[in-house]
Amino acid sequence: MGNWVKNNFFNFFFGIFTLIGTGCGIGAAVSWLNAVNLSNTGVQAVGIVTDMIRSSEGGTQAPVVEFQLKNGTKHTYTSSLFSSPPANELGERIELWYDPADPDKVVMSGMDRWFVPIFLGVFFLIFGGVGYGGLIYQFLKKRDRAWLMENGQAVEAMLIGVERDYSLKVNGVSPFVIQGQWLDRTTDKMYTFNSENIWYDPSEYVQGQTLWVLIDPAKPKRYYMDVSFLPERGN
Repeated sequence: MGNWVKNNFFNFFFGIFTLIGTGCGIGAAVSWLNAVNLSNTGVQAVGIVTDMIRSSEGGTQAPVVEFQLKNGTKHTYTSSLFSSPPANELGERIELWYDPADPDKVVMSGMDRWFVPIFLGVFFLIFGGVGYGGLIYQFLKKRDRAWLMENGQAVEAMLIGVERDYSLKVNGVSPFVIQGQWLDRTTDKMYTFNSENIWYDPSEYVQGQTLWVLIDPAKPKRYYMDVSFLPERGN
C-alpha cells in the first residue's frame, strides 16, 4: 500500500460519503420544498385512480390519476412513484395540487408526497453521518496531534508488542499497531498506548527502540506515539 493510500485513504473515503450524503440532503430538501410550494400555490383538485401501470421489471406499480382542470378539461397524471404493494387502488379518490401553467406538475397527498424526501433524507443521515463524522474526527485528531507536538509531555513507554487491527481493512489488508505501556509513578497508574495505523509489519524495526509518547499532562489518555523512527514504505 503506497504512501498516498496510507495518508489519504480515509479523507477520500469520508469525502465520498460526504458528497453522497450532501447530494441526498439537497435532493430531499428540494423535493420537500417543491411539494410544499405546489401545495401552497397550486390549484387543489380531487383525482380518481383510473389505471395502474407496471414498471419495466413488472414487480411494482404506479397509479394513473385523472382529474379536472379549472377550465373543465380532464387531465391525466401518471405518478413516478412505483411501489409494491401499490400505494393506491383503482377507483380511489386522491387529493392533489397541480400547477395551472403546467398540469403535469402534480403533488398528491399520501405516499406520493412524502416518500422521496424521506427516502433521500434517510440516505443523507446514513452517508452524511459517516462522511461528516469521519471528516470531523480526522480534523480533531490532526488538531490534537499538533497541540501535543507543541505542548505535550514526552514520556518513555515500554514496548509490549505489535498487534494487527483486524477491525479495519483496506483492500483486504489490516494495519499493524505498536503497543506500549507507561507507569505514571506520581499516581501509580499504568497507561497503554497504541500507535497510529501502520501498513506494514514494523516488528523488526521496534526491537530495542525507545517508544516516546507525547501526552497531555492533565489527561494522559490524550496522547500521540512518535513512530518517526520507522522507515517509510515505498509505493
